[in-house]
Amino acid sequence: MASEPAAKTILVERKERVAWVTISRPEVHNALDGHTIRELEAALREVADDADVRCVVLRGAGDKVFVSGGDVREFRDKLSSAGSARDYDLEIERMQVVIREMSKPVIAQIQGHAIGGGCVLAVVCDFRIASTKAKFGIPVARFGLMLSVLDTVRLAELVGVGQARRLLMTGAVIDAREAHRIGLIDQIVEADALVSTTEAFAATLAANAPLSIKATKRMLAAFHSRQLSIADGDPWYRELYTSRDLQEGIDAFFGKRKPDFKGH
Repeated sequence: MASEPAAKTILVERKERVAWVTISRPEVHNALDGHTIRELEAALREVADDADVRCVVLRGAGDKVFVSGGDVREFRDKLSSAGSARDYDLEIERMQVVIREMSKPVIAQIQGHAIGGGCVLAVVCDFRIASTKAKFGIPVARFGLMLSVLDTVRLAELVGVGQARRLLMTGAVIDAREAHRIGLIDQIVEADALVSTTEAFAATLAANAPLSIKATKRMLAAFHSRQLSIADGDPWYRELYTSRDLQEGIDAFFGKRKPDFKGH
């Protein structure tokens, strides 16, 4: 008996030269599992190649969560070794490359929590507009995890090394006003004005000269002093994803208890 096809998790609506791409997994707070990451990559490639689309808005379904991060139900398998953790980051990076390399501007419309992978996804977008109800954080240190080299550098480029260090080492979750203060988001608006504000900003971008926007985006992308890759993080993948602390962090999360890290 043939298995049923996986449910569609990415919705795309085109309206007035703007593509609205919605991550729709409200039952798990729009978490990114492998299927959703691949489907999102395909949807982004499709709108990137659509000549009628001048701007892309990325958002999560519902009014409480943008993206909650990786799907914790996959953690034990995908983070079980240095190799599998690196492959997981490569899978995410392939999707994020589409955002960075498409010639069109991408706006993250953040209506609620953007934690872990959700915050990372917002960082890779060109612009971030958030509701006053939004919250942000990348609590890798609370689990014994790490960001990829690329995601760490992008965060530091956006908010500065000091703020990136604070967010990653403390695992702090900050509100929208603090996120705006440190430059993590570009604009903060009341929840009932989020959609209209995003629509107006997207319309401005869509009305401007696409070749000018393309040139600006490509020049800024080329600003980096050298091209990094996921492989630059190999020493830390080997150390961290073979550690007892990582297993302790995951076990503590599923056991709903505070982890007891030993540093090995």
